[in-house]
Amino acid sequence: MQDSDYDAIIVGGGPAGVGAAKSAAKEGLRTLLIEKEPAIAAWKPCGEATSEGAFVTAEIKPEPPYIVRKANALVFAPNQKYVSINQEGYAINKTYFLQELASQAARYGSDIHVREEFLGFEREGKILKVKTSRNIYRTKVIIGADGYHSAVAREAGIKEKSEPIPTVQYIMGNVKLKHPESVRFYLGNSVAPKGYAWIFPKTDSIAEVGIGVRGATAKVYLDKFVKQHEDELGEAKIIDYRGAPVPIGGLISEAAKDNVLLVGDAAGTVVPFTGAGIHSSLAAGLVAGKVVAEAVREGDYSEAKLKKFYELYEDPWGKRIRTSLKAMRLFERISDEDFNTLAEVLDENDILDLANGYNVRRVAMKLLKHPILAGRIAASLMSI
Repeated sequence: MQDSDYDAIIVGGGPAGVGAAKSAAKEGLRTLLIEKEPAIAAWKPCGEATSEGAFVTAEIKPEPPYIVRKANALVFAPNQKYVSINQEGYAINKTYFLQELASQAARYGSDIHVREEFLGFEREGKILKVKTSRNIYRTKVIIGADGYHSAVAREAGIKEKSEPIPTVQYIMGNVKLKHPESVRFYLGNSVAPKGYAWIFPKTDSIAEVGIGVRGATAKVYLDKFVKQHEDELGEAKIIDYRGAPVPIGGLISEAAKDNVLLVGDAAGTVVPFTGAGIHSSLAAGLVAGKVVAEAVREGDYSEAKLKKFYELYEDPWGKRIRTSLKAMRLFERISDEDFNTLAEVLDENDILDLANGYNVRRVAMKLLKHPILAGRIAASLMSI
């Protein structure tokens, strides 16, 4: 085997990509991870908060430098009443988190190249000849973890994309937060049409302030949101400003082609209701590495073989993503008045179940007892 030959090449160094590199290398594959940016780091705007479960999946201890602080959550209705989510999560340093996963991949033998861009591939029988900005490689399978605008998907002829929500995020310095111990979510059509706004504290003086909306201009609503929180953000300054589409339309149906498997934002492995993708995409990458390893061992890199990804990802993630998408479709149609009513009725467990695609039917049964919400929302939830 030549130095330019690999069993698997992973394109993209986000959670799905580093997870796939780790998993494939751990399975014994000759693995290469390429990232077009100059570092494995958190280039995409992200709230950078996750649960303890993500650390368990990542096999990383939830401690500094990976966690910035522990945090609970507050979910605000348009009238500013909120529900407290006391389940503890973590505000993280996503760059360090990704770099530790990349280090684990390297420990299992994966090569890692930064400042190397995927340019395309040609088929040579059952093998792919992959061209990058630095070299030409031969590989059996490409795992495309290169984001919503995936070059790997485009080259493979995969046209399907998960529905995006445009997001914009500021990192703001010199904030004066009322709830420095909490990540905050703000719902309502007047705040963020078909999406939500957020304030995630990073330190006592730095916070991520962002928004995702559909059918409207995200930056306009973000600037409006900042102005509405002038008492906390009025003296703050923007020290980082980024935007990106987040796929919240669920897992695409054709993430696999011969010799190619998509994961992460390229495949829609994001929980729709929340737009959370760190844990779900990391899990997708780990599954992809195992699927590709089996394909390599059997010498079968066909679409049918690589579609085993769907089977292994189904429980719990595929199921959760579908349920969360159905719940999101319902809630994107409700009024601010109904959001305000829900804030009076729902508790933290209800919100966690709805957002994460857990026991939605249980929440529906609770809402059926409410005279207003029974007809408007509960009946629809019962069908999910």
